[in-house]
Amino acid sequence: MTKKNIYVLEAMPVSKAILNLALPSVLSMLVNILYNLTDTFFIGKLNDQALVAAVSISMPLFSFQMAISGIFGVGGASYLSRLLGRKEYHKARETTSTAVFSSLIVSIILGVAGILSIPLFLKAVGATSETMLPASQYMYWLLLGSPFVILKFTLVQLVRAEGAAREAMYGLFIGTGANIILDPVFIFGLNMGVTGAAIATVIGQGLGMAYYIYYYHSKNAVAAPSWKLFHPRWSIYREILLIGVPASISQIMMSVGNTVSYNLASIYGVSAVAALGVASRVFSIPIFVFIGVSIGVQALIGFNYGAGNYPRLKKALLSAVLINLGLSVIFTLMFVIFPRALIGTFIKDEEILAFGCKVLRAYVFAIPFAGVGMILMNSLQAMGKALPAFIVSISRQGLIYIPALFILKSLFGFDGLIFAMPVSDFLITVLSGIFVVTIVNKLQYTVPAPSSQEYILPMPADEA
Repeated sequence: MTKKNIYVLEAMPVSKAILNLALPSVLSMLVNILYNLTDTFFIGKLNDQALVAAVSISMPLFSFQMAISGIFGVGGASYLSRLLGRKEYHKARETTSTAVFSSLIVSIILGVAGILSIPLFLKAVGATSETMLPASQYMYWLLLGSPFVILKFTLVQLVRAEGAAREAMYGLFIGTGANIILDPVFIFGLNMGVTGAAIATVIGQGLGMAYYIYYYHSKNAVAAPSWKLFHPRWSIYREILLIGVPASISQIMMSVGNTVSYNLASIYGVSAVAALGVASRVFSIPIFVFIGVSIGVQALIGFNYGAGNYPRLKKALLSAVLINLGLSVIFTLMFVIFPRALIGTFIKDEEILAFGCKVLRAYVFAIPFAGVGMILMNSLQAMGKALPAFIVSISRQGLIYIPALFILKSLFGFDGLIFAMPVSDFLITVLSGIFVVTIVNKLQYTVPAPSSQEYILPMPADEA
């Protein structure tokens, strides 16, 4: 078992540890931005509004896949970090094994059920006669590849949780790089359109998954999964579900929120739907960077919470908040100054450009709150605070965002629709801040568990 990853979480100076963990995570998220934008970029080159809209309305499905994997990935990662902080290495491996193999089983079930439900999904998102066929083709292949998509996302969370941020980044590089290379081959070279985009996505996810499997077979893994250690126990599932379900609900509600927003935007025409989809992809740039910082520091917070080293936890939390606030200034200026250039990177249609610029100007107000909110929400998950994490999760996209969509649209039309996001991000950041400050102020310093160098014992031969 390697000591390097544990040292980063346990003893490396906080500023250096955050850099070590957050930088690869931010780079991973930047790669995720490319992945998130790749299909829209290449499909946009076909200059067909219906195809761009078809890919856009299919994105809630991908968000739903992420939500399912989040149950085992985010929930498992939170518990894993805390177990490593308490030096319970054998139970850590059992947790990883439970998360990985449960994720695989559920992904197969979801793929089959999802393919059968495509017509219902298309009706729910308000697909038109123009977008029905291409959207169904895109969704079919995404669902067929559910085991690759879901298992890969689960694995990347677990790898990060044990302090292997660079290895997590490498897997994302491989998957996204393959997708970028294969997209033009399938879309243009083989003339497969949106079907080719979906197939390229699935192949990229599969290659990323294969890398993480390779990592777990290396000597660097701290908590490698094993079929022999997969003993479904309620005690482990309980810890995974307490954090994983709120994280999943957040993703599901995000999918529902996107579905509702596209449905409401459809009354303004295909251009409005396409513009909302493209603008949302552009807005994902700061969001993914903020997520990169927050998940980079999440393992550090979870480990030191489990170890009882609360001063180190508090310092990591404050540093991460300040980093995201600094980054929010840069992104705010970018969106204010270059909205047309950002939208125009993906589509040249003047009507879509006009709608898209309006959306970005509204989303500017959400940037600073999103940056701080990501840190606060991930900190609740890292510390295993199930009830606050649950409340924040259902509030972010459910209790706040969806009602805001209907209320503001009814009052201000399309302008109200697009300002629902900054309003909800502000309110959820305030709510998360109250929870985190209350919890952190109650923490009392305890003597950390023995150092890893003294504590690590070799695994039994039959479990290695």
